[in-house]
Amino acid sequence: MGCLKNIIKKIIFAALLIAFFFFGGCDFVMTKYNEFTSPPREELLEQSKDFGDFSSVSSDYRLTRSINLFGYRKFNSEYLPTGQKITIIDLKNKDIITPEDFGSKEIDSKINNALNTLKDSIITLENLEITSRGTIFATGKNIPFVSFKADVKNVPFKTVEGTIGAYKSPNISKKGSPQTTKVILSMRDCKKYNQQVTANYIKSVKF
Repeated sequence: MGCLKNIIKKIIFAALLIAFFFFGGCDFVMTKYNEFTSPPREELLEQSKDFGDFSSVSSDYRLTRSINLFGYRKFNSEYLPTGQKITIIDLKNKDIITPEDFGSKEIDSKINNALNTLKDSIITLENLEITSRGTIFATGKNIPFVSFKADVKNVPFKTVEGTIGAYKSPNISKKGSPQTTKVILSMRDCKKYNQQVTANYIKSVKF
């Protein structure tokens, strides 16, 4: 009897699943997802004030917002000509990495920990190598950064390059909110990453 009930449940579930796709359920979900992640630019500019003023960012960068699945608020941008993505992450009160760390001797381990904590995948990095470091002069704030190269663990001959920087700012949408650290991260396969794309983006934002 119990076996028959399980079979009936599976048949009902399969029928509902077929009906969901047949009547456009998948398209409905994708439409709602796109409406959330890519609302009108004016709406995004208003909602992103905690991260900075993005009104001067070139239209070559598509601004999107991210569904919060990992405990951090994020603001995403994509450079349309090449598909390179840039993410700004609000660490809230978590001391994963700070702007002050970029001038310390522990910056290598701090960056390695931050990269493996903040990314949204099961891929982890190893053999991190800092290739350059400096400061990008943005509008209203100087952003310390490092460029890096790293191997993708458990994927032979797979390496990535990227840039990571950090700054502090108050979340102005919440009155009396203390300053929190925001991390700027852009990373992709070696030989496809363009640091200038990230630098131009940072320079155009008023932090």
